Amino acid sequence: MPEKEIAISIQNLTKILGGRKVLDNVSFDIYRGEIFVIMGGSGHGKSTLLRNMTGALIPDSGKILFNGQDLLKLSVAERERVQRRFGMSFQSSALLDFLNVEENVSLPLVEHTKLSPKVIDIISKMKLSLVGLQGFEKYYPSELSGGMRKRAGLARAIAMDPEVVFYDEPTAGLDPVVCAVVDQLILDLTRKLKLTSIVVTHNMESVFRIADRIAMVFKGKVEQIGTREEIRNSKNPIVQQFIKGELEGPIQIT
Repeated sequence: MPEKEIAISIQNLTKILGGRKVLDNVSFDIYRGEIFVIMGGSGHGKSTLLRNMTGALIPDSGKILFNGQDLLKLSVAERERVQRRFGMSFQSSALLDFLNVEENVSLPLVEHTKLSPKVIDIISKMKLSLVGLQGFEKYYPSELSGGMRKRAGLARAIAMDPEVVFYDEPTAGLDPVVCAVVDQLILDLTRKLKLTSIVVTHNMESVFRIADRIAMVFKGKVEQIGTREEIRNSKNPIVQQFIKGELEGPIQIT
């Protein structure tokens, strides 16, 4: 089999917040075109890891390589140019209430390109069509259901034709059926647009529905990385307790 191409490489990443080592010497590779899921309990570092990868936080030590380029060695302007190749889908959708759906999706294109309004309008409509929101372009976020707001957030995340899309708890607060719809969208967008998708979630149904590989984060360290089957059949008691939601085990709730 051909060797898999690495899209993002995390090397010895450490982050200290409030005097606590939230990330402790974390290392792993993410392959181009895969859906890589980061799971773990609240407060164990998965969201901090995502924020370091997107550039929202700067680690205290370590490397973040994108296509072999160390993002932490770039100037601020160079790093911003690279980050435009990233898309971000936020847990809250982060839509601006005073803009309609189409204007929300258009915003990255207006801010970061010199495309004409007509072209931006066409691109925005195409992205909304991809997530099943054709006909809702002029609706405002307050007029949409939670699932529709999530989909609008996905459309904005792919507006700039990114190479990598980061998803922060994409199914949080959604009912099981809408969760399945959003999961299927992540699968479809990743395959159709040839994206690399990085998903932070603690929704076990979503994890085992979409992941190509899974990283379990526990106390700031990567406890295990594996395929769905490798994680499901893991001999690691921490992994097993988490995926089964058991009270008894090494994960103690304080």
